[in-house]
Amino acid sequence: MLTLAAVTLAGCGGGAHFADRPRPPAPVNMTVYVNDQRISVSPGSVGAGPVLFIITNQASNAESLEVTSSGGASAQPLADTGPISPQGTAQLSVDLQNPGDYTVGIAPTSSTQAAAATPTGIQPALIHVGGARATSNNELQQP
Repeated sequence: MLTLAAVTLAGCGGGAHFADRPRPPAPVNMTVYVNDQRISVSPGSVGAGPVLFIITNQASNAESLEVTSSGGASAQPLADTGPISPQGTAQLSVDLQNPGDYTVGIAPTSSTQAAAATPTGIQPALIHVGGARATSNNELQQP
C-alpha cells in the first residue's frame, strides 16, 4: 500500500518544482515618422524594457534607421533596419534595458568611413528611457 502511494505521488508531479520567474514587461509600440528634414518618435519617453518601433518613411529617398545609446561619441548601434523605401513601412524590435537617452537616426549606408560620416540632413530624434517597467505577470493574453 505504501509503495502504491509513493508511485501515485511521483506520477502527480509531487517532486517537481515550478520556477516562477517573472516575465519581461509587455512590449511598448513607438511610432517613428521620417521625412526629408527630421525623424519624429512618439511617445518621446518610455520605461526600460522591450520596444517595438513602427516606422514610416515619408522621405523622398530610401532610408535606413538605427537606434544608438547617446552615452558617448563612439556608441555602437543597438539595432538597425535595412533600407526602407519611400512611402514604405518597417518594424524594429529593441530591448532598451538601461535607463538613459537614445537616438533614433539615419544609419550610414556607405561602406567607406568618410561617406558614412557625411550628414544626410535629416535630424535624428531623441528618446528618454526611464526606470524598468513592471513585469507582464498576471496580464492575460501575453506570450
